[in-house]
Amino acid sequence: MRNMSVERKAIVIYSSHSGRSAQLETALTALRQAGIDILRVIPISHLDHLSPQGAIWKEQGADIAIAAGGDGLIGGVITHIAESGLPLGILPLGTSNDTARSLHIPEQVQQAVDVIRLGHIREVDIGVAHPAEQAPHPTSKNQSAPVLAHVNPHRHSYFAHVLTVGVNVEFARLATNVATRQRFGKLTYPIAALEVLRNHQPLDVTLHFEGLKLVPTPGTTLSPQEIVALSTLQCRALEVAVVNAPIFGGSLQLAVPEASLEDRLLDIVVFEDIDLASLNAAIASLFNPRENANSQPPSPWHELPPAHNPAELTGLPGIHHVQARAVEITTTNPQDATLDGEVRGQTPLYARVAEQRLKVFVPPD
Repeated sequence: MRNMSVERKAIVIYSSHSGRSAQLETALTALRQAGIDILRVIPISHLDHLSPQGAIWKEQGADIAIAAGGDGLIGGVITHIAESGLPLGILPLGTSNDTARSLHIPEQVQQAVDVIRLGHIREVDIGVAHPAEQAPHPTSKNQSAPVLAHVNPHRHSYFAHVLTVGVNVEFARLATNVATRQRFGKLTYPIAALEVLRNHQPLDVTLHFEGLKLVPTPGTTLSPQEIVALSTLQCRALEVAVVNAPIFGGSLQLAVPEASLEDRLLDIVVFEDIDLASLNAAIASLFNPRENANSQPPSPWHELPPAHNPAELTGLPGIHHVQARAVEITTTNPQDATLDGEVRGQTPLYARVAEQRLKVFVPPD
């Protein structure tokens, strides 16, 4: 952490579809009253399909890019600034604001502005995925095939919170659909969730981990063949989540155990295709480590000694949780992926911890 007392010049990026976008003008006024010179105010849609703009913004005099929105907007902004070193300020005007919550940034506009004004910078991990793009892709309730049929295999995009393949992609298609939001308003999220659960389709997935974190049982040694075998997981899954920031669930503030923004590892959580009651119980235990402490040792996905899989962080049936520097996700047929809640990528997909760390304004210690 360090304090920056210099006068700031900012580029502000926003989305008119963010959950609290109506507070944008209030936020801009608060920034100006805090002595922050706003050079430009840009809708995120104007950045779609452009090359990264961070270096250009720095040449124009900006020393901070401010994301005024939710998780999806933040993901889009960091794709433009990650390789430029331009620091990020966050005004959490979204619905869940899980990235901001993971960084302890307050939701109240004036308090979030004060975080930027005081200038404490923290360097945190971000993820990068290939192939993926900054621009979100079309949503369709009755879509029969992935939407990213023409995604450029050479493009990549960054994510701050989470990358997902599976039911959450269907949820994102509904929850981010403009017509759905206009029709259901605040009820969009629960209605989208019910629709997805009613029509979900499990996926046959293969995950290959790089830099898999292993914690062998004391007194045991893994052979090279065992390590190689443990680095691949095949299963029938409802969801694969590649987690960078630990907080989920908006105001519920559910935390993925062991996840950290500074450990140079991604947390890969796989939810298998099991009955809904068992899955709900396992998810509740995942987010409640006290209950999970008395669970049974995990069943290894390979019949290898030792009986306890040294990569698994949970003993919950139907859930795998491992940590690794990178993961390749392959599905039987190409499947869309969300980055920070927006449909931006497609399998087969490779995700890793980015070499660059993101500079972001956070509250003081």
